[in-house]
Amino acid sequence: MKALKTIFVSVAIAAVAPAIVAKDAATLKLSDIEIARYDDGKRMKISLDINPADVNPGRDREVIFTPVLRAECSADSLELSPVYIAGRNRYYHHLRNNDLPQGTRVWSAADKGIIEYRTDIDFMPWMQNCTIDMRQSLSYCCDPMQPAPETPLARLDYTEPVYDPQFEYVALTGDESIERSAEGSAFIDFIVNRTEIREHYRGNRAELAKIISSIDFVKNDPDAIITGITIKGYASPEGSYSNNVRLAVGRTEALKVYVRDYYHFDPAIMSTDYEPEDWEGLRRRLLDLDIPHRDEILSIVDSDLEPDPKNSEIQRRYPKEYKFLLDSIYPALRHSDYTVKYKIRTYVDIEELKQVYAANPANLRPVDFQRIASTLTPGSTEYEAVFLKAAEVHPTDRQAAINAANIYMKHGKLDEAQNMLDNAGNSAEATYSRATLAAMAGDLQRARNLFDRAAADGMEKAVAQRDTIDAFVGRQTVQYLIKPTK
Repeated sequence: MKALKTIFVSVAIAAVAPAIVAKDAATLKLSDIEIARYDDGKRMKISLDINPADVNPGRDREVIFTPVLRAECSADSLELSPVYIAGRNRYYHHLRNNDLPQGTRVWSAADKGIIEYRTDIDFMPWMQNCTIDMRQSLSYCCDPMQPAPETPLARLDYTEPVYDPQFEYVALTGDESIERSAEGSAFIDFIVNRTEIREHYRGNRAELAKIISSIDFVKNDPDAIITGITIKGYASPEGSYSNNVRLAVGRTEALKVYVRDYYHFDPAIMSTDYEPEDWEGLRRRLLDLDIPHRDEILSIVDSDLEPDPKNSEIQRRYPKEYKFLLDSIYPALRHSDYTVKYKIRTYVDIEELKQVYAANPANLRPVDFQRIASTLTPGSTEYEAVFLKAAEVHPTDRQAAINAANIYMKHGKLDEAQNMLDNAGNSAEATYSRATLAAMAGDLQRARNLFDRAAADGMEKAVAQRDTIDAFVGRQTVQYLIKPTK
C-alpha cells in the first residue's frame, strides 16, 4: 500500500436534535486509501484504513460511513458495505440484540486497532468516469438516522484517450524502367537425330505459332521495347548423353535462327541455352503419376548415377514402366522454353500519364503515380486511389507500401495496413507509420517505443507524437480528493 496518508473527515452534526449532538464532534481518520483496477481492468479494489478511536459519536450513538460510487454522466451508482462505529452503550446494544443486517459488523469507538476496509467489485462501464464519496450519517437509539455532509474521496477517469493520428505520406521516387517478360514452352518435333526445323512436320506449325504469338503480343505494343529473347532447349533422357548434347544444341540454334529470320531481329538481343536431358522435368511428372514402382524410379532419378547409366537402370529394372514413360512422358521432355524480355517506354506528358493510368496502370513507374497524385486534392478519394494502385502495381516498393498503409489506417482497416507495413522496410517513415498503427490499435507502449525510434532516426514529427503517447500513458486515472494532514 502507498505511503500512509492521514485524512480527517469531520462529520458535521449541524441541525441535529439536541439529544443527538455530542459534546465532541465525531471524527473519521483514514490512515491509508487505495483504489486500483486489476484482472485486465475487469475488477476494482477499494482499500480504506480507518482508526475507530478517532471517532467520538458519544456513548449512546453511532456513526455510519458508507462509500458510494456515482457516475459522472448518468444516474448509475453503487453503494458499498457500510462501516458502523458505535459508542460504548450503542455498541453493546447491537451485540445483545443482533439487530444489524446480516453480514454487517460494528466496531467500538474505543477500539485501538485499525479497521481494514477492503472490497472488490466488478468494474462496470459507467465506472469509467465516476466519483467515490463517503456518505456519513449519525444514529441515536431509536431516532431516525441523521445525515451529515458527504466527503468526496476520489474521482476516477479511466476513459481511454482518443488518439488523433497524424499520417506521414512519402513521395514516390522510383523511376527505373518497367521491365517485364513473356514466357512459354513450345514442343517442336524433329526427325530422329536431325536438328533442322520442318515447319509443317506433325504439330510444329501450332507450336511455332505459340512463340510467334508471344513475341507479337510484345512487339505490337507501341509502349513496349524488346530487350532480349532467350531460347532454352531440352532433350529427353533416352539415347546417349553425348548425342543428346548435340541434338539440344543444334535444335535450340535452329529455333533461334527461325525466330531471328522471321522478325529480322538484331542477333545481339537473342541468346540460347540448353539442357541435354530434362531429368528435373521427368521428376516433376513422376510425382503426378500413379504407376507401379514410382518411388523406386524416383530414387534412381535422384541418384548420383551418370545420365546414361541412370536411364539404362530404369529400363533394366522396370521395363513396363519404362515403356510407358518412353511413350507418354519422354516426348513432353523435348521442349523449348522461350522468354521475351521487354521494357516499357517512359511517359513524359502528364495527360498521357493519366491516359495510361486509366487504361493500363501496370505500365507506370512509382514516380509516375506520384506525378498523377500531385494533380489531385490531397486526401480525396481519387488521390488515395492513385496511391493504392501504386502499391498494387509495385508490391515491393517500400514508399508505396507506406502510403497505402496510411490510407488503410485512415479508413480503420488496420489489418490491411499491417500487411502493407510488413513490406515497408525500416526507414524512419516506415517506423513512424508502424508507431501510428500501434497507437490506433491501443498498444501505447509499442507506439511510444516506435515513435522514439523514428525520432532518433531524425524524424522530427515523431517527437510530438511520442510526447502525446507519454501523456496518455502517464495520465492520472485516480485523483484522490482528500488532502493528507501533516
